Amino acid sequence: MTLAVPDRATVDAVLTPDVPTAPLARSVNFIRIKPGRFEEFIALQSAHLERIRGTVPGVVGGRMFIAPERSVVVLVSAFDTAEHAQSFRGDPRFVEHLERAGALIESTEAMPVELAYEIGVI
Repeated sequence: MTLAVPDRATVDAVLTPDVPTAPLARSVNFIRIKPGRFEEFIALQSAHLERIRGTVPGVVGGRMFIAPERSVVVLVSAFDTAEHAQSFRGDPRFVEHLERAGALIESTEAMPVELAYEIGVI
């Protein structure tokens, strides 16, 4: 019996998930919450997510990270295209959410970003 060792390309093909290689439109938002308003912000954000879940064209996914002091959140969003991201920013549900959340936010900084590298699943 002969044991054949696969070449690197074969291993990569087996281990690499079958995902589209088109670049995604990603954005990162740093949001500083007003003192004493963190729990209210999280509740509002969670309700908004439940209201729009599965209804936004082109959304690939998102993550919200919470700083240990519970005064800052980082939102990372990904869309199929920049046009999908732009369309969502104009969605009346999102606009209304921003108006409601504005009273709870001290400051925010948003920026589109490009993927530099990726390791694992986040």
